[in-house]
This record gives sequence, C-alpha cells and structure tokens, in this order.
Amino acid sequence: MKFIYACDIHGDTNKYEKLFQKAKEENIKYIVLGGDILPKRGFRVIIQPEFIKGYLEEYFKRLNENDINCILIPGNDDLEKFDIQINELCKKYPNIYNIDEKKLDIEDVSFIGLSKVLDHPFGSKNRVVIEENLKMQSQLSEDIYIKKDTAVITIEEWERYRETDIERMEDILTSLPKVDKNRKVIYVLHNPPYGVGLDVCANGLQVGSKAIMKFLENSNSYMSLHGHIHEAPRISGLWYNELGKTICIQPGQTELGERKCYYVIIDTELNEQYRYEM
Repeated sequence: MKFIYACDIHGDTNKYEKLFQKAKEENIKYIVLGGDILPKRGFRVIIQPEFIKGYLEEYFKRLNENDINCILIPGNDDLEKFDIQINELCKKYPNIYNIDEKKLDIEDVSFIGLSKVLDHPFGSKNRVVIEENLKMQSQLSEDIYIKKDTAVITIEEWERYRETDIERMEDILTSLPKVDKNRKVIYVLHNPPYGVGLDVCANGLQVGSKAIMKFLENSNSYMSLHGHIHEAPRISGLWYNELGKTICIQPGQTELGERKCYYVIIDTELNEQYRYEM
C-alpha cells in the first residue's frame, strides 16, 4: 500500500491543493491526515463549520471523483462540537474515513487513530487528557475552554476538573480496537511519543506522551504517524525514529500561510518512507 501522510494543515487550502496534486501526479490512491485539519483562528468565531460545509466538502468530492481516498483523524484544534459534520461527510463520500478511536482495514494494513493530546499550558482543552505523573503546568491563558461546547472555566476550576473528570491516556490506548497479528498495524496518533525527538518544541521542551511511548514499544505495530508539534523535526533534526519494532514518523509542518508543505510518502510493500516539502 502506498499513501501520502501529512498533518497540522489547519485549513490551509494551499497545502490541501498541493497534497491533491501530488496524489494525482504520483497516482497515489490514499492521503492520510494526522489531525488539525480545520482552520485555527480562536474559539469564539464560527469558521470551522463553514470550512467543513464549504471547502472541505468540495475537496472530498474532488478526491472521490479522482479515485483518491482520505483517511483522517481530528486534532486538538479541531473542535469536538463539529465532529458530527465531519462524520456526516464521511457518510456522504465513501472515500473519506474518520478513524478516531476506530480501525480501518485496507489491503494488508490496519489503520487505528487517536485524536487525544496531553494537557499542556494552552487555553483550549479540546480533546485533552492526562496520564500518570503528568502535573499541571503554568497556564498561558486565564480562560480555559473545555468539552464539546467550549464552555469557559477558570484556571482554578480546571485544576479541580482535571483531577476528577478527565480521561487518562493509558486507559484510552488500552481501549483502542484490537488487530489481527498477521496484518501491518499503523497507528495515527496526533500526540507524538515522548523521548524520540518527535515531540520537541522550539524552547526545547519535550511534550510527548510517555504512555504512547510505552504503548508503541510493546505493540509490535508496523508504524505510528504523529503531528501536533509543528517544529519538532526542525528543532531535533528527526522526523523518523523507532520504538521497539514500530517505525515512528512526524513530518512536522509549516505555519498557516507559509508556502511550503511537509509530507511523507510511505510504501508499506517496499518498506520505504521519504519526507518531502513542496
């Protein structure tokens, strides 16, 4: 199986078009998007549903007309309250698959996705979970946005909330769909694992998940695909590493409006993967 993997597009239509053109030029039938697919311009303006109903639906329609499939997960900047619209598109177009906490079997490959990320200092707590020994960090915003309705709470309320009402990464990983050992398993996890160079922020802080690291070390999976930290490959010099038998990939991404788009072309039959920019 051959596919293009990219992440953290954030509604940048220039990047979407480049991925579409590359798939057409190379006759690649699958594009995999690893989260943060919708525009990011704050959480008090309704731009994400407009993007879904407008550009994204038209884009998925063109993919369908060109026999190109799209496998995706949302990311932490894609508001949960709009998942219903994404899922409606998946039902409308048979070539679109949202695999968040689901399994998709294609040829000899099983894709399993997870959109959840760890709790860090950002004001949006959309799709946020905690894990063992993850302490609450100093917050960058006084307003904390939680749950599907983006309700606003204070930092103090969030500190209490995360101790009682928030999911744990370990539990979610354990509950992911099981797979046939004879298939090549590819996990599409928006949050990168800790400690292998794919989670390094511009300030040098590593924000990967230790639970994901342990999970992949013991999973015997073929590959894991990540995103979330745009600058990680530029800071660490690594877009590729291994955990146990798992090949871990994080292509990174440029910011909204920058012309370059980072992506990886992966061929599971030849066991090859190459990172590109265009």
